[in-house]
Amino acid sequence: MSPQSSQPSLVDLLQASVAATSVGDHAASWRLTSQFGTQHWLSDPDTDLPADAPAHLRTEFHVLRAAVADRLELHEEAAEAVFEWRHLARDTGDHASAVLANSALCLVAMVVESDGVDLGALPPAAHLLEDLQGSVMSFRPVPEGPTVAEDPTITGDILPRHEATCLSLAAMGGLTCATSLATPETAPLRPVFRELADRFTVGSVSPGDRELTRAQQLHADGEVEAAVEVASGMLASASPTTRYEAHDLLGYFALTSDDSGSQTAVLEHWRQCAEIALELGAPLEGMHRAEQACQLLNAEGDYAEAYDLAVRFDDAAAGAPVSPAVLNLRAVRARAAIGVGNLDEGLSLAVATADWSMFTPDSERTLACLTMACVAASTSGQHVVTAGLLERSCALYRDLDRPLAAAQALRTGAREHLNVGDTSRAVELMERSRRILEETDDDPMLSWHLGDWNEDMSAIWEDAGREDLALEYATRAAESFTEARDHSSAAMNWVAAASLYLERGEDSSCDVALDRAHGELLLVPEETMPEVDDGFDGTEGAEGPEGSVWQAYRELRHLRGQ
Repeated sequence: MSPQSSQPSLVDLLQASVAATSVGDHAASWRLTSQFGTQHWLSDPDTDLPADAPAHLRTEFHVLRAAVADRLELHEEAAEAVFEWRHLARDTGDHASAVLANSALCLVAMVVESDGVDLGALPPAAHLLEDLQGSVMSFRPVPEGPTVAEDPTITGDILPRHEATCLSLAAMGGLTCATSLATPETAPLRPVFRELADRFTVGSVSPGDRELTRAQQLHADGEVEAAVEVASGMLASASPTTRYEAHDLLGYFALTSDDSGSQTAVLEHWRQCAEIALELGAPLEGMHRAEQACQLLNAEGDYAEAYDLAVRFDDAAAGAPVSPAVLNLRAVRARAAIGVGNLDEGLSLAVATADWSMFTPDSERTLACLTMACVAASTSGQHVVTAGLLERSCALYRDLDRPLAAAQALRTGAREHLNVGDTSRAVELMERSRRILEETDDDPMLSWHLGDWNEDMSAIWEDAGREDLALEYATRAAESFTEARDHSSAAMNWVAAASLYLERGEDSSCDVALDRAHGELLLVPEETMPEVDDGFDGTEGAEGPEGSVWQAYRELRHLRGQ
């Protein structure tokens, strides 16, 4: 039976979490955090805890909720939980826990700012960091005793276990925040928190944690080789959480290096993080690293491995709330499913993820999922479904003020309708696409985009058997490309028009179109002209788009006996 198979009651889980923290059992703490997130996320402490539940258990509820929200990238929920944690800790006189809450709030603010999220109730991370320094330095072991600032002999060696643990974790969190922010405002605080971390981690934090903090600081100081050496030394630790953190740091070090093989190293380290988290029964702890490992595997075309890892994580995290982290994991799972040929699963998962993602600010993830769904639907022959998905993409592009992408989505949708013989629907989408394009009348590339649109419209009418309209739009396309000075594309459309004229038996019009094509080809810049290889003027046997147009032009001239 896996560690996550058991489902403790909320009270039992909170008691176990407090006990694990008190003895520094990180593995148990991680596992219990994941159990809280998958089994008790919807619990309410006011209704689901006994009225006589001890105050420290109520505080622990919000500690765990904050941890889960952080892992799942639920920034607002994380901030709310930390505020409630700090409020309860202060009310019950647990000032060490309140200091640790201040540290957690700094880290939340730091992540929120790096993600570009605006939480109005959350002060800037730099201000919170200053507050954290003050709360640590003003901490008193006993009400009548001196503060930490007044008595530097007060360390983790003589403080009670709970207080020493809280202050050491708070100092390490402040050091991480000061190092990561690295602004002129926070730079003076880094040595302060480094000294506090050194002071309080003695006796209250495991040697592995201290070494990994040292590796982080060496890397921040530019001593990369020394940082890698220290972190690598922790890979053989007996503690699985220390091994996880070592792989996590080494993956980050590789990510920020210039080595050619760094991406392979990033993948291997973060993949190990994911596997360790699964072994511990703590999927929420490793979800972000699992998602990133799957992204890298997908990018390398190793879809089977990405799919296997994503499925195992998705299953292990069953019950976790829908959140950015969960949606990101399901997005990479959908991509991997499509890659291994599970088109139906990839389609349903991509659509479901896009539906949820629409309620988040992450438009790029929503668009990526809609694109994946289109690939799966189109590949499996579901052309009408694909067109509908493309219309959704168009609406989102319009909301994002990206009219060219919106217009292109509708044009692609038109081709999908054409695949099932629905010309009228295809033309309808094309007309909507043109109206969107015409809204961009200040775009210097408008003529080119209109030429491209007319070229597509010509192909649609030709496929529908309306050669008269196909000719009209091919001519419009050529004229728009000429205006845009894309002479190669203009020539291509004149050649297409000439071919249609020839099929209709309109020889004189064919010749006029060929003359126009020849004139455009002569205007193609010399650097893009095909090479001469047979004594002709750069036409026979030439490669590239210009060469193919020359070849088509000459073939038609030959058919006309010219």
